[in-house]
Amino acid sequence: MMSTSNKPIVLLNPRAVFRAITNNKFIREWLKYIAYEYVPPSDKKVLLFYPCSNVKPYYRSRLYKALYITLSKLGQDREKIHVVSVSEPFGIIPEDLYSYFDRIGWYECPGLFKWWCQKSRQPYEPELVRKCIDILADYVATFLIRTREVYKVRIAFVRTVSSGLKRRLDHTHANIVEKASFISGVYVELLPPTSLVSKIIKQRGRLAWDFYGVAHPIAQDFLLMYLKRILNE
Repeated sequence: MMSTSNKPIVLLNPRAVFRAITNNKFIREWLKYIAYEYVPPSDKKVLLFYPCSNVKPYYRSRLYKALYITLSKLGQDREKIHVVSVSEPFGIIPEDLYSYFDRIGWYECPGLFKWWCQKSRQPYEPELVRKCIDILADYVATFLIRTREVYKVRIAFVRTVSSGLKRRLDHTHANIVEKASFISGVYVELLPPTSLVSKIIKQRGRLAWDFYGVAHPIAQDFLLMYLKRILNE
């Protein structure tokens, strides 16, 4: 599929991420492969964009354990859901390719997040964050165009807003997918809605959303009901 690298990928600030997605051969090959060559499994009905996790492999994280519990409640219909992780710096990583990273090694890329850069005393350059989002969105848009006929429904279940109910530059997953949808003309519904985030905050407090995000039980209940509805349409 692509060449591998023995050197672990660790990207700690926006400039490092920008250089990686524009110059790192391994990352560029991945982005091009997914955009232009990767063939999704043929039995999928729903494309589900889901956030990558700071815990690697993803499936060991709280975020993904919550998702897998939710999807298991769909029974056999779970096989109709194609989970793809929105990733910096890899654009998207389909769940059927997680094993590839298990073999070659995972990565660390907190470098596009302002809070992390400030906490770690790393330089933060917003204009480079925007450039990274634009580049990754272009690749994802190409994938969306090429797979237009593969899926019936496409959704992104990511952090759409902060606990202050505002979209920020730090919401890279939502920004990447939203821009990719606009560029491609292929509709992707961004979830959960702000009204649900507001409900979580009112019932459980701002920390509940800040800490759990889409892994929160209320959010996962919403996702389950949403998937059941669209699978029955």
